[in-house]
Amino acid sequence: MNRTVQTLPARTRASADPSPVEPPRDALVGTLARGFAVLDTMLAARVPLTLAEIAGLSHLDQSTTLRLLRALEEGGFIVRHALARRYSPSPKAIHPLALLHPVEQLRRETSPVLRELANELQQTVVFILFIGAERMVVEIAQTPGSLSPFYGTWLRGPLHGSGAGKSLLLGLTDDERRALLGPEPYAAWTPHTLSAWSDLRADLERSAERGYVVGRDEQRVGITAIGAPVGTWTGTHAGCLVMTGLTRDFDEARTSECGEKVRDAANLLLYQAPSLGAAAQFCGH
Repeated sequence: MNRTVQTLPARTRASADPSPVEPPRDALVGTLARGFAVLDTMLAARVPLTLAEIAGLSHLDQSTTLRLLRALEEGGFIVRHALARRYSPSPKAIHPLALLHPVEQLRRETSPVLRELANELQQTVVFILFIGAERMVVEIAQTPGSLSPFYGTWLRGPLHGSGAGKSLLLGLTDDERRALLGPEPYAAWTPHTLSAWSDLRADLERSAERGYVVGRDEQRVGITAIGAPVGTWTGTHAGCLVMTGLTRDFDEARTSECGEKVRDAANLLLYQAPSLGAAAQFCGH
């Protein structure tokens, strides 16, 4: 006996299919990027923000922003002030590393060294960790009247024209340096930036001989940066110390004096900061 097979309508078949439908990859990437944009907006704010303020500063519509805020709240990245109808970054977003994380331990261990050096030189001094080819400020020490050149933890200045960048290049081979720098001429941030490989290589050779780098008016006219790499027991460069001041205060003798003191302080960190090895390993060294 023949039986009639009843076919479900297309819409019914689709709804009855138990297999999940994954959103397109581009949609997931776009959502993630918008979520980070919202979080960046909140971290940059000085006060808790309303939904409308977050949407406006993030260049998103309010419905999209509200969905992202709910997802961030569920993930523990933001805190909602119910009565005030405002939002703040959560402790997890503000301070993601554990207090006893090697990088946090290292920051505490290097802080007195930086304060002593800053007081001695009467200039701003920072400790920077290298994460691959990127540079992250871990700690800063200032004195009354010294400069405040570092506003973010991720340094984006030129590798070939900054104290931190040149310090990083010191620990690399010529091939590694050229691969990072890209084709010549290198970007000229000022008329004093070294934009040719031959000039930069000669400058790095002089820096290796004396143990510190000098960036005089190379990233910003009127500013001089002196940096020295911080080594590890394995011989790699985990980071650097950088002193920054006004160029007018640094003649040749003063530059040499400060460079030697920055170099000596950087060399001693290996013995003064027990967490340096663990932090360097975390950063890929």
